[in-house]
Amino acid sequence: MLYENDNESPALTNEVHALIDNGLDFLNKARREFESGQHKHSIVNFWTAVEILLKVPLVHEHWTLVCTGKKISRKNYLAGNFQSVTYDETCDRLRDILEKNLPTETTKIFDKVRKHRNRVVHFYHNAFSETELQNILAEQADAWFSLNRLMRDDWPSLFGHSLNQKLALDETHLLQNNEFYATAKFKYIKPQLDQLVAQGLAVSDCPHCKQTATVEYVSNENSTHPLYELRCHVCLREVDKYIEANCPECTIAQRIYPDDQDFTCQKCHHSLTKYSLLDEGTGRAKDSLCSPLPASCSDCDGYESICEYDGGYFCTQCFTPHESLEPCGYCNHYSNDVGEFSIINGCNFCDGNTKLLDG
Repeated sequence: MLYENDNESPALTNEVHALIDNGLDFLNKARREFESGQHKHSIVNFWTAVEILLKVPLVHEHWTLVCTGKKISRKNYLAGNFQSVTYDETCDRLRDILEKNLPTETTKIFDKVRKHRNRVVHFYHNAFSETELQNILAEQADAWFSLNRLMRDDWPSLFGHSLNQKLALDETHLLQNNEFYATAKFKYIKPQLDQLVAQGLAVSDCPHCKQTATVEYVSNENSTHPLYELRCHVCLREVDKYIEANCPECTIAQRIYPDDQDFTCQKCHHSLTKYSLLDEGTGRAKDSLCSPLPASCSDCDGYESICEYDGGYFCTQCFTPHESLEPCGYCNHYSNDVGEFSIINGCNFCDGNTKLLDG
């Protein structure tokens, strides 16, 4: 498996790639065991992943940095017949040689997991009462989060863009399926959330990860129809979105959601389509042959659901803003995403040139 790396950083060797793959294998195995309730095995495999991945910067610098003992040879190293540095020695060499000192809080978190691992391996771990189990799982989640922060935030030039994306996807999966990991991330971002509250933004509970981390943003506050989006800063889900619009008859403000079919005023019962309500067209006639509107949304397959809105375009079906529209080369219908060979393959809203496709 090859990973992209920053242009300014030395290329990762096959040995570094193999070490990363090995560490991630243990990490993913630990995650699966964690989720299936095999906590003892998860503790052991997670700690193995920590030890392996912390050695990546050392091997990247020079393979001898992960070796110890009186006689160190390249041949024995490649054969796997060598004495590897301990966790403490790894931390010392990261600090003293590479000047990549682990944060004090991170080492404390790792040390808790290491102690649990040692007890499990030596068959006298007696801390698996329900209360102790909850503490162990929370501590492992803290360690998991700290390890990801090291790999993604502190060492991005080592691990590269492609691997960073994989780590991000793995983290998102864990955040959305594991309350302990979500709690660990919440503790990490709590100061950021406090700053947002101080700025006047509303923060509420996320219905998915159960953390008080859902922030409400308004993307066009001065618009006639401002769009509000609620996003969780822990599990990264979009929790909700709505538009606040005034009834054109009685001017009462009310919320409109993507799932709403049409607009009906809650007070005067005036009705019209969402498209008619939200369209902010500035003179481009809808019946003009050169007008791209109403256009269709390739994201949700909404036919003629895109109107002019806030200086750009907006799907009134899925509430997704779009910067530009383009015509299909075959049917000439406008949408936000048209393929390169649309003159033959068509678009989401036509079948293309079936004669050429069949022939």
